[in-house]
Formats: sequence, C-alpha cells, structure tokens
Amino acid sequence: MERALLRYRNSVISGLIINEANGVITVKSSNGYNMTFDKSEVEFIERKREEYADHRKIEAIEKGQGEKRISVLATGGTIASRVDYETGAVSPVSDPELIFGGSDILTRFTVAVKPVMNEFSENLKPADWIRIGEIVARESSDSDGVVVAHGTDTMSYTSSALAFMFEAMRVPIIFVGSQRSSDRPSSDSRENMEAAINFAGTDIGEVAISMHGTTSDGRISLLRAVRSRKMHTSRRDAFESIGLPPIADYDGIVKFMGSYRKVSEEMKFSPKLDERVSLIYFHPGLNADDFENMISGKHAVVIMGTGLGHTARDLIPVIKNASANGTYVIMTSQCIYGSTGLNVYSTGRELLAAGAIEAGNMVPEVAFVKAMYLLGQYPHEQFRDLFRTNMRGEILDRDVPEETLRISR
Repeated sequence: MERALLRYRNSVISGLIINEANGVITVKSSNGYNMTFDKSEVEFIERKREEYADHRKIEAIEKGQGEKRISVLATGGTIASRVDYETGAVSPVSDPELIFGGSDILTRFTVAVKPVMNEFSENLKPADWIRIGEIVARESSDSDGVVVAHGTDTMSYTSSALAFMFEAMRVPIIFVGSQRSSDRPSSDSRENMEAAINFAGTDIGEVAISMHGTTSDGRISLLRAVRSRKMHTSRRDAFESIGLPPIADYDGIVKFMGSYRKVSEEMKFSPKLDERVSLIYFHPGLNADDFENMISGKHAVVIMGTGLGHTARDLIPVIKNASANGTYVIMTSQCIYGSTGLNVYSTGRELLAAGAIEAGNMVPEVAFVKAMYLLGQYPHEQFRDLFRTNMRGEILDRDVPEETLRISR
C-alpha cells in the first residue's frame, strides 16, 4: 500500500492510495474520508510504499471471573467488526475491550469468544446455518448460554433456522447484531452484546434476538426469533417483533414481559434442511411462464402475495399444476402485519382450490425456513398438517394491535 502527499488544485492532501485505475485515483485521507480525483489533475509531492498490518485475524479468547460461562460465537457482520481507518476496510474485532469495554460484564460472567466464520450475512447459506447450529450444540455442553454474533441483514433467517432445528434446548441461544461498528461513538454493539450476555444467563429455552428497543441507548429488547424481522435499513432499533411484544427488555437488569419457553434438561438438535424451497415476491406483471420457471423442481414455494395473500389469476393454473405434482405452495402476505385470509375473496378461494396452503400470520421469511425444516425432517405427507401447527411460537393465536406494539417499543 502506498502513502501519498499530493496537490489537487490549491489543496495539499495526505493519505493512503486505496485504488488507482482508469485515470482515477482514490485516496483515504488522514481525516478518514475517501477522496476520488481525476489523475490528470493531481500532482504527487511524495509517494512511498508502506507495509500494512493485517488486522483480520481473530483469536479465541476467554475473559472474566463470573460464575456463569457464556460462549460468544463470532460469525461476522457489523457487531464483530471495526473500521480500519488506514484502509477504510472493515475487519473483525480482535480486542474484546471494543465490545465489552465500559461495562461490568466481565466481572459477572466468564465470556469465551470463539471465531466460527467471518462472512457478511447475505453470503450465508443453509449449510452455514447448520454449521452454526452444530457449533452452538457443542458449546451448549459446557456453557450456561450461547450468544451468536451475526450480521443483521439475514439474522432473522439464521435465528429462525436454529429455532426450528433445536427442538429442545438446555441453554439460551441469543443472536445479537449491531447497525454500527464497535469502534464508532454511535455504535450499538456494546449495549446489544451486554444485554445478549445477560439474556443468555437466564432460563429462557428459546432462540431469540437481542437488539436496541429504541433509537436511543438504554433499552435493549429480546425478540422471539420466529416472530422477528429487520424492518429498517440503518436505525439502531431496526428489528421488530411482528404482532408480538418483546419477550424481555434489558436496561441494566433483565425484565421479562411475556411468557416464554424455559430450558430443558436435555438438548435435541436436528440438523436437516431441504434447500429446494423458494421465497417469491409476487408483483403485477409476473407472467405465468416466468413463474413456472421459478418454481420448477422445487419441493415448496413460499409466495409473498398481495393483501390477504393473493396472486394474479393467470398464475393459479401454474399453482394448481405444481400442487398436483407434489410442490407445496404457501401463501403469505407482503403486508407483514396481519394474517392471510384466502376465504374472503374469490381469488383466495381459487388459490385454495388449486392447493395453496395459508401461512396465517407467519412472517414470510420464517415460513420459508419452516418449510425447509419440515421437508428435511418429516415425511412429505405430513407437511400440510405440520406447517399449520404452531411449533416454536411462529404462529400467533391473535395479532396484538400495532398501536400496542408501538407503545411497548
């Protein structure tokens, strides 16, 4: 990597050259900003090569003197990252003080941090969900709780997959993420992680997500994984529990606010998922030929339909043919809140007659993961009945009014 001192018009700029191609040069200036110039307008005063210290390696560490031992598994994402202000790259955190500093967490818990992988969450595949689950199962044998540090973008998928695969849990499994890296003053990672470790020290026998409950600091919410969804691109309270208040809050102490399943004496982990499942977002103009190609060869298809769970009528013959040939077609809603209702309008009734399965008030991504789990674990003839069975709290008896949920947040 080269450090340069250059003149651009009437300014002198010092920084690292991070890209130089096609007549354009990008410099990471000493104030941390990336600046891009037309190379023909730049005069180099000085330019020299420097060795770059690679911060990307992360080692397993164990710290603290508390009675309860919590395993923290790092899989990647912003929560486990820092910005390297020399290069602008995002690297894994190697110093636990960036995550735990400023709290008394290490006086109350013994925390073992272990790297599992270092991937942006959008790159994770179902095989990675299984791998994470296998490591969680192993860590459960000598820990009082397990925290999974994970990127927020697909955290609801991974956490839901573990919720289904762990049919019985002897320790809490808490997912945690952050919207801003741990070295930033506005980072939410410290509070989210502190809360996650405290949640992991309780008796909750569920997979849950620990994230900010408001845009401000001070209250972290614990959300049931199979009712959770990332609902904002950048806010610190990006995650919402759909149709259900949080299980608990943390503001220095854990406060349970609703019922939850407790840990059991034994653990049962069933790591099989059928990957021949698709999640499709219906849109006006989706033609029957394209749709048929999308679902060809699939064992199940989850469709995010309009309103109560509808598609255009010209897709219904394709759905009928797929259902007759063994593909399960599941209708969810793009509305996210509320429930499907295929008996209300004629389109819905035609979908039911074609063999479509209602997802009720299941979150679409959770319906997708549940279909993968059921097809991987049970005989296919049991699918319809099991899909409509509430297995992990993914189906609500009734939706909590949205205004009530806003108050709870």
